[in-house]
Amino acid sequence: MSRRATFALGLLFVGLCLVTASTAGAGSRRAQGVPGWGDPGNCYYGPNWKCWVYNHAADQGRTSCAVVDIAFDPGHVAPFGYKRAAAAGIADIAMGEGYQWAGGCYDNNDRDGGPNAYPRETKSTLTEGPDCSGLVWRVWRESNYAYPNDNSFYFWGRSTYDHGPYDTNGFKYAGFGSGAPHVKYAKSSIIMMDALASETHIALEETRIDAGSDLVWEALGEAYGTNENVESYRSQSKYSGVRRLAWG
Repeated sequence: MSRRATFALGLLFVGLCLVTASTAGAGSRRAQGVPGWGDPGNCYYGPNWKCWVYNHAADQGRTSCAVVDIAFDPGHVAPFGYKRAAAAGIADIAMGEGYQWAGGCYDNNDRDGGPNAYPRETKSTLTEGPDCSGLVWRVWRESNYAYPNDNSFYFWGRSTYDHGPYDTNGFKYAGFGSGAPHVKYAKSSIIMMDALASETHIALEETRIDAGSDLVWEALGEAYGTNENVESYRSQSKYSGVRRLAWG
């Protein structure tokens, strides 16, 4: 075998060893960084189910969030009894707060108590703040039950841990007659307090800037927290418009 071939094989072997070591190291770090109580496995959304972040007694008390049962009624008004402007005030309260995957409550202190918490986008970080779909559900004042055929508005407190039953797909693909209090809507026609949703993210419309970009309220991720941002979601084909029904 030539020296050049031998050298090339040596490089290939070293490269494979580095990849293997890197993969093992990442797996080890993840295993150490995700305690058993924070394992996001078996956490899913669906009719009458909730993705609990604080689903063990040992996890509770880590933030000011209070856990309530799915049947808890915080008080509500009938359809057409709540205005978009009032909901905008709820969205404003959440700005500057943290991000928590599957979360739904926040401290209202205008800061992220656990920025860049590891591992990102899992429930094990246990910090305050909503995730993207939890923020929309809370601001839109929706029911705790999925597809309830009820367009009433529910007054969830900011310190109550409650995410609601919908992930981003539950918002993006809901149609008229599905029983959800929101429906897919032409994104060219959305206005303040409608939403832009893909299969992995949803943001609330605040102000249209131009044909392709908007100022939105959104819970973007552990690295970004919950804030107002200028985004180009309207111009991206993977995003659809979504409208909450029965505004006053």
